[in-house]
Amino acid sequence: MRFTLATAEHDAALRRLQRAQPMPGRIRLAFASEPSWTAAHAVLGDVSQTLVATDATGAVAGCGVRSVRRLYVNGSPTEMGYLSGLRSLPRVRRALGLAQGFRFLRQLHEADRRTPAYLTTIIEGNETAEVALTSARARLPAYVDQGRFITSAVFLSRRRKPAAPAGGVEIRTGAEIAWPLLLDFLRSEGPRRQFFPVVEADDFDTSLWRGLRPADFRVALRGGKIVGAAAAWDQSAYRQTVVTGYDPLLRLLRPLANLGLAALGRPALPPPGDELRFIHLALPCVRGDDVGVFAALLERVHADWIDGPYTCFVVGLHERDPLRAALASFPTFAYASRLYLVSWEDGAAFVAGLDPHRIPHLETALL
Repeated sequence: MRFTLATAEHDAALRRLQRAQPMPGRIRLAFASEPSWTAAHAVLGDVSQTLVATDATGAVAGCGVRSVRRLYVNGSPTEMGYLSGLRSLPRVRRALGLAQGFRFLRQLHEADRRTPAYLTTIIEGNETAEVALTSARARLPAYVDQGRFITSAVFLSRRRKPAAPAGGVEIRTGAEIAWPLLLDFLRSEGPRRQFFPVVEADDFDTSLWRGLRPADFRVALRGGKIVGAAAAWDQSAYRQTVVTGYDPLLRLLRPLANLGLAALGRPALPPPGDELRFIHLALPCVRGDDVGVFAALLERVHADWIDGPYTCFVVGLHERDPLRAALASFPTFAYASRLYLVSWEDGAAFVAGLDPHRIPHLETALL
């Protein structure tokens, strides 16, 4: 295998590889990056590098993505890395060699020294990947477990009765709020979470927040002051999720399951080949972790997007995040990943110095 950085010539092959490698589970999902791999991954950070493994014929056989983005670490803006998109064809999986791939990744890391460490996630139940990546064998970097990150798909259902609003809370759109005030709120409250994105006004005119507008925010006010905010981010123009199949039992029961889902007012399990239409809840931020305020924001997002083409909106919160309690009144489907910090020797002190009391944050739209 030969490892190199992706160029425009690899774009189509990378998109084919991505679609051909669905995530395992009862519902098999493939992530797509149409019409451009490069554009889809530009949202991941100021640095976005795709590592490509090619076989003896020059064909793309595997890939991975290294990205770097400014996040708050221990309350201060810091450049943090993220490792994602690890894919390989079954026929070369044994020959690909994690050690060889990580040697190339380390060369990229040492070439710019942009970040001391990297975040990454492994879906729970993917024991093969977990054992291979966290074994610390063959000079692989250290993987330090940071707990469970839980992604919840909140179904948009007209049959659901909205919960009573929190007292004294008013929800407005971001277009109705002075943009500098909203940014100031995110910059003052966001750093309480470990790895919350650094948000600057100029970033919204770049690929970092492609397609996200002030009007997509919902803002909670109490007594005329901002106490919470979150944005609905539709990435379907450049990043998609496609249903590729079901396990044998669910494939057999899908027609019956869809009857039951219809009776509950929930979306049907789509046929293989269909794209899931959903939005990400981005930059969730609530002063004092007020669950009632977050619930009011969720209610407004549910109401405002129920008439669109979407089946759900996706909320990602760490297992220790108290805001998860606001999801109790919504119909959801949740799955968990393990969050890890990855570093070589030069990042060990950085990882050891992280404040264990800060709750980790990840943006589902940037995974």
